[in-house]
Amino acid sequence: MPLERSGAPADEYYKAQDVITPDAVLSPTIRKVECFKTGFALAPPLIELGTEETITLRFDDLQDQTEALNYRVVHCTWDWKPSGLGDIETIEGTPSEYVPTPRQSFTTRQPYLQYSIVFPNRMMRPKLSGNHLIIVYRDGDPNDIVLTRRMMILQRKATVDARVVACRDVEKRDTHQQVDLTLRHPGLEVRDPFGDLQVVVLQNMRWDDARTGLRPKFVRDTELVYDHPAEALFAGGNEWRNMDLKNLRYARPPVQRIGLSEEGLDQATLQPEPKRNIRVYTLMDDINGRHFVLNDQVEDEPLAADYCMVEFNLPQEAPLSGGDMYVYGGFADFQLRRELRMTWVPEQRAYRLRTLIKQGFIDYQFAVLPNGRQVPDLTTIEGSHFQTENDYVVLVYVKDYQARCDRLVGVRFLNSRRG
Repeated sequence: MPLERSGAPADEYYKAQDVITPDAVLSPTIRKVECFKTGFALAPPLIELGTEETITLRFDDLQDQTEALNYRVVHCTWDWKPSGLGDIETIEGTPSEYVPTPRQSFTTRQPYLQYSIVFPNRMMRPKLSGNHLIIVYRDGDPNDIVLTRRMMILQRKATVDARVVACRDVEKRDTHQQVDLTLRHPGLEVRDPFGDLQVVVLQNMRWDDARTGLRPKFVRDTELVYDHPAEALFAGGNEWRNMDLKNLRYARPPVQRIGLSEEGLDQATLQPEPKRNIRVYTLMDDINGRHFVLNDQVEDEPLAADYCMVEFNLPQEAPLSGGDMYVYGGFADFQLRRELRMTWVPEQRAYRLRTLIKQGFIDYQFAVLPNGRQVPDLTTIEGSHFQTENDYVVLVYVKDYQARCDRLVGVRFLNSRRG
């Protein structure tokens, strides 16, 4: 897919930008893309500038022929538009590099090739903090993009005090969670705290529901108090449903049975799953929507994790009006993909889906996408509770006029229960 020009006029701060979609997969044979802080498979791809920390990007290709792939790293603005800076300004070393030769899966019914990139490396290191996109492309052609992935480089210059508190709106107190925060930046020059600082709040690393536009209510020298910002009010949602497919030899609830699919792969059929929107809160263990790849029979070897067909079954009295039903979660990058749209089966009075998922521990929920909306609704089927355990991250960016970019200067991870 060729890059498109944004058409936006350049101003004194940003150049005209190319449009590059973050977290995109543009090749039909690419599956299970993982991007994480090296050594912590469930950690977000965020490291500190100038340290020995690295980020690992790995992805599977279900075709049997290797491809000549390259990658480059593009510096972005706080809202993930290319910043317009040249490679020499953002990268120390080569502007692009070859993707190392892939490794072949083993003991799997579905063979695949796994490519892996570690960044920074001896050929390429970042010069600037901020948002970066890793772009993988074919045959040295930067316009023939295979996939893109977000990663973040932190240069800590600000501290964030944050906590999850009850909503002040009595009607939402039982269903929502409020992120309250105070930002301190001693030693960091901020010309305009209302325009030069950008705060982004994420729930469970969901970029499709990123909250922006926060503005401080009080400014005290180098302290900014946001005081229950409306933009950081989230539906608490519900604990994630999950299935344990780390061992495909036997079924664990909610898996009803495991057999052989018509494609010659293992197939896990899930039991019918009820709606949870009118139920009281029930504590359940989950990993907050993520997907942990693992084959129990071959530990610490991602190449031994197989792919299997999974069949979902959501009974409903009637089909939705004015929207579509999806299976949703980190196993699909928290995206509403076409292959995850469920089909209404009238004779069974249920939504059904059969799709390919990589083996491991998988969190998921049933999401509704109302017509004309882009952000999925997780509460129609799953319900929402203040007690739900969620992870949050607060990201703070400052506009650097000298470097002509947005720098990531503050990060705070917090949990709705543990603080």
